[in-house]
Amino acid sequence: MATREELIQGFEFTVQQAKRTTSLYAEGEWDAARASGWTPKQVYCHLATLALAVPQLAQGLEGASESTDITQGIDINQMNDQAVAAMAGMDPTQVLLAFEANYGKLIEFVKAMPDDQLQAKRSFLSDPIPVSDILANSIMLHGIHHVYEASARFGAP
Repeated sequence: MATREELIQGFEFTVQQAKRTTSLYAEGEWDAARASGWTPKQVYCHLATLALAVPQLAQGLEGASESTDITQGIDINQMNDQAVAAMAGMDPTQVLLAFEANYGKLIEFVKAMPDDQLQAKRSFLSDPIPVSDILANSIMLHGIHHVYEASARFGAP
C-alpha cells in the first residue's frame, strides 16, 4: 500500500520534473505534438485538471462500495478533451502555473485525508485496492509518465 508520504513525495517530484523539463523547451515546443499525439500544453492542461478533480474523485470513492468501479458510465476521453479545451486559451506560463497550483492543492488534500479513507479498498479501473494505491497508480504515476512523455522528443509525429 502506498503511504501518505510516498504520495506527497511523488506529487512533489512530478512538479519538480515538470518545472525542470519545461524550462528546457525550445521556441514553439509547447505546441509540438509528441508520440501520444498530444502537445506538452495539452498534457499539462490534462494533468492540472486531473489534480483539481482528485477531491471529487475521493468523495466518489468514499461513498462507493468496494466492488463498484466508480468509472462506470464515465467517458474518460471526453473528460480529457473537455479538460484540455477549458484551458486552451491559456499561454504556457499560465498552464504551468495552474498545474503547479493544482498539484499544491492535491498535496494539501492528501495531507488532510483520514487514514481510514486512504486505506479503504475501492475499485477504480481495477479490482478493489487501497485508495492510496489508486492515487499512486492513477494520479501520481500517471502524472510522472505524462511529464516525461511531454519532454520526449523521440517518436513525435
